Amino acid sequence: MSDHKAKHEEAELWRQFKEHNSLSARQELIVMYLPQVKYQVGRIKMYLPDFIEESDLESYGVIGLIDAIYKFDHKKGIKFSTYASKRIRGEMIDYLRRLDWLPHSVRREGRKLKNAVDQFTSKYGRRPSVNELARALNMSEEKIDNLDSLLYSSQWFSLHELFGDSHMLEFIRDEGDNQPEAIYQRKRSEELLAEAIDNLNDTERLVISLYYYEGLTQKEIAEIMDLSPARVSQLHKKAIYRLRGSLARKKEQLI
Repeated sequence: MSDHKAKHEEAELWRQFKEHNSLSARQELIVMYLPQVKYQVGRIKMYLPDFIEESDLESYGVIGLIDAIYKFDHKKGIKFSTYASKRIRGEMIDYLRRLDWLPHSVRREGRKLKNAVDQFTSKYGRRPSVNELARALNMSEEKIDNLDSLLYSSQWFSLHELFGDSHMLEFIRDEGDNQPEAIYQRKRSEELLAEAIDNLNDTERLVISLYYYEGLTQKEIAEIMDLSPARVSQLHKKAIYRLRGSLARKKEQLI
């Protein structure tokens, strides 16, 4: 089947489902995009302990896929795979959070990571990049990123620092972070960051979401968005610049 014919048939499925609520069209769309669920399962499973079943992750991924199919606006010209990937992955991560499966060894490494961030910030007056953290802890940058992903998918909280040159753990929730003032500051920081991200345009917001919250590389984002890596890098830098300005203007609201 030619690409043109395949795209035409897919467009017809979307029309049948959205305009006529065709359940058969919905089912065909689910089957068509199941490989994307399996892809996301594969990306997440490699970092998880053996007792977490792929079938469970896949089930929650399918829930995310179905939700995405219902909420997707096919007339906007956005690729469905781009739209769906966040919902599929998000549903699986929510499931992992509810399990609270994180091993003690990862929690210990998480505390080491937090301590290293605190020490570097105290010494240099800024937060470290991933490369600087990796050198301080004698870990690879990949391990730092993977550890961050594991902590984020657990019931611990991870907020990526957007004021530096690279995405960073700003803090990880532990026993010392449960004071009322700390809880308030954490929630207010989340709100301000969310507001700043909402003020980005759709393309910039998608790049930020895929890079910081979905853990994709800029090369992977380029493939998903059908852009060049250079263009993705440009969009990322522009979005970070705008976020820094927005957050700097709102900084007094955290005092």
